[in-house]
Amino acid sequence: MQENGLENNTIVIFTSDHGYHLGEHDFWAKVSLLDQSSGVPLIISVPGEKPAVCDSFVELLDLYPTTAKLCGLEVPDRLQGKDISPMLKDPEYEVRDAAFSVAPMRKGFLLRDKNYSFIQYGENAENGIELFDIKSDPGQFANLAVKEEKQSLVDSYRKKMTAKLQAIRNNDL
Repeated sequence: MQENGLENNTIVIFTSDHGYHLGEHDFWAKVSLLDQSSGVPLIISVPGEKPAVCDSFVELLDLYPTTAKLCGLEVPDRLQGKDISPMLKDPEYEVRDAAFSVAPMRKGFLLRDKNYSFIQYGENAENGIELFDIKSDPGQFANLAVKEEKQSLVDSYRKKMTAKLQAIRNNDL
């Protein structure tokens, strides 16, 4: 890039479309909605911006509106994605308070925030629910959804998931 003089006008984005299990939970490859499979790397380099680490949740569908904005293009309002470029100037900027992911083949849905990972299997959770406390159980081994004392927390996440699914239902997942 430097040999061609492009470093001052080239945006570089590094990411992947999924994470990858390497034997955790007896899984291999991209087969779950657990953090090892649903989390992805995201590195964005923009000329003139200093490197920084940002901890806000973002989603891959945020890449198009972000890239369009950085290139000076119009960003249509109908997009689900959000422009995350403010994070480049302010690493503390919060884009989302949770990330949403879909596993179409297993018909699973994930809401992941700083405290919990809520996974629902089936449109109405008819195939099960998992809830993991990310702070006390970062490996996601103890499913709190089966504990009686956690049912009010499970219910609050079920309501959030229902609202999210209704909000996006007119879009292609």
